[in-house]
Amino acid sequence: MIRLSAYGRFRIVDEVGNDLTPRGMKARAVLALLALAPGHCRPRVWIQDKLWSERDPKQGSESLRQALSEIRRSLGPQADLLIADREVIALKSGEFRFIRDEQQQIEPDVSDAELFADLNVPDQEFEQWIRDRRAEFARTSPPVPASSLQTPGLHAPIGAPAIFFFVSNHDVRGVETIVAPLVSLMATSLLDLADFQIFRFDDDRTAVLPTARDGVIVTVATGWTPETAQLHLAISDAQDRRILWSRSFRVVADVFSDGQESLARPAAEAVDAILATLRNRNGGLTASNCAALLVNRARQSIFRFDKPSLRQADRYLKQAYQYEARPQILAWRAFLRNIANFQHRTAGFLAEQIDIETLAEAALREAPGSAISLGVRAHLEYLSGGSKRSSLNLARRAVDADPLNAINHAMLSNTELVLGNLVDSRISSQKALNLSGSAEHRSFVEFFCCMSAAAMGDYEDAIDHAEAALMLRSSFIAPLRYLTALYKHADRGPALQRTIALLKISEPDFRLERLLDNNYPVTTLRRMPLIDAIAR
Repeated sequence: MIRLSAYGRFRIVDEVGNDLTPRGMKARAVLALLALAPGHCRPRVWIQDKLWSERDPKQGSESLRQALSEIRRSLGPQADLLIADREVIALKSGEFRFIRDEQQQIEPDVSDAELFADLNVPDQEFEQWIRDRRAEFARTSPPVPASSLQTPGLHAPIGAPAIFFFVSNHDVRGVETIVAPLVSLMATSLLDLADFQIFRFDDDRTAVLPTARDGVIVTVATGWTPETAQLHLAISDAQDRRILWSRSFRVVADVFSDGQESLARPAAEAVDAILATLRNRNGGLTASNCAALLVNRARQSIFRFDKPSLRQADRYLKQAYQYEARPQILAWRAFLRNIANFQHRTAGFLAEQIDIETLAEAALREAPGSAISLGVRAHLEYLSGGSKRSSLNLARRAVDADPLNAINHAMLSNTELVLGNLVDSRISSQKALNLSGSAEHRSFVEFFCCMSAAAMGDYEDAIDHAEAALMLRSSFIAPLRYLTALYKHADRGPALQRTIALLKISEPDFRLERLLDNNYPVTTLRRMPLIDAIAR
């Protein structure tokens, strides 16, 4: 975890305190701009305009490339913290922490409580930006006397739900090759959902926790056999240390040889267990912590699919956004409306009628590095008849941003399907299923597996996935629509009639020919040869 303090001398350090600060003032300014950006991500042109506003675009672009190279050199082994492509520049959220609380600063003797006190760049655009940010921080974060500062990370009050990773430090090999990438994957996924407070301690017997009303401890330990590693995970209550969940996994001894694929499932299962634990806590919610928990509960309600649950989920998300205006919440509200249209063919039953495209575009504009913002925008790009290539690019960026997000892997599968990349689509859908475990969204992912199998002509497997989706969530209508085509193709008359009868409960006007209508929500099915079973 790389840390940057808001106050005092501009300094970036790693977990053990090594100074990774670049020497150049503009390289530092790039990091400052990213640190304060939503999702720690900004378009290249935005950063270029702030630091090289008086240069022509070509010169400014070259200067920015040089600054990025300097940052990577200063970060050394941690250089992959910085992500840059032709459009955006970002810091990996799960591996970067911006410390705003004066009581947790890197340097305990903060004599100057001004934001980035020694950061000065002679460009009028940057000068205006830093002046505005300093004024903003001065209003919201009054200076704390040095005498009142405590040891960083020990007793500072925490409002948002806290997640404490306790790592056994007896197995150095495991810490370096398994635990560090595992914690990074989990932190990235959690932070894209909500603004959790995440800490790591290397010895659970000596660590003194910050005070946390709502929090869990995740204990991580490793062991070894000649060819595999044993990974042990446990979740316990942060206050009384009661064990609430535990699992053991086998992973390949060299997780980097398979691109960390073997870590994905244990990390995803642990993330889902953390969310379920926090969601089911009996403690009351307060204004300081309920944004994260409300988003968590909304996510669960969305995948119940029925109208009351979707209305409740939208209320949760609206309230969460009032507490904390995170762009990811807008993305979830857009996703919810897409589910409503997909499931009920309308979102008119929701209390607020907000344009789905407006929500998705705002989320991506404000958090272009957010996995859920990218994934939702990718799916809507395809569904609205936009560029399939753009949809694919956005979907790939989404799964790169958060490799544990099964929903995004499922939506990537759908985009690959419509582009004719059927094998890739099947692989992505299976990866999504593997990541889902027993999470609330598994029925949603099973349905996407049904679509990818049907596209490849593996109709029996498609039926299995659709039936599994219904067993997990009987209120899910989308699998029923596909089963009508699949059962008709397989000449399963009784099963077809039962399915039509079930569909008519929700859609009294349903008949098989509706699948051929362009306004009926089976856009992907109409692109498959399977639709011929309805046409004939």
